[in-house]
Amino acid sequence: MNVKNHKWLLFLLVSFFMTCQSDSDKKSKEYSNESVIKKGNVTEITSTDIERLGKVLDFGKHKPIKVEYRYVIIDNSGQNDRLSVPGPSDYSLEAVLYFNEKTFHAINDFEMDLEWMEQNHKKDEFNFEWLPQSVKEELVQDDRANYKGHPDFFFGTGVNGKAWYLDKKIVLQEHTN
Repeated sequence: MNVKNHKWLLFLLVSFFMTCQSDSDKKSKEYSNESVIKKGNVTEITSTDIERLGKVLDFGKHKPIKVEYRYVIIDNSGQNDRLSVPGPSDYSLEAVLYFNEKTFHAINDFEMDLEWMEQNHKKDEFNFEWLPQSVKEELVQDDRANYKGHPDFFFGTGVNGKAWYLDKKIVLQEHTN
């Protein structure tokens, strides 16, 4: 091989390794806003990963543009020494879902047209300790003492879900009994 071919081969190898490195950098940046803490059979996930939250909630036609959430899973599968009899796992979810204006209005209009008894949620139930300051302020300034919010129509939370609608965002919680 002549010098020209060696330079060409060296260029290809360097390009290949740089491409591989940039892919792994993207992956680490993609999950940089995620924290996973595991203590015994309890796992706490704090994240902004829409796809991961989409495995817990059903976004269907109403996918948020941004999310922030805290998801706690208590594994009662009997795979550890603490449990002698396995049972169903438990979880709790606290989340803020941010929507574009069109999607938020579609959700809000649909829900406000439904006829049901108000759920009388207290806004203090949605003032999670980890909430961003701007969401906390918006929640405090909301002058509704009680509010009906039913995330089960859009996100598949069933009877264990509660929601509080703010400006183009929904603060929600869900848990097992």
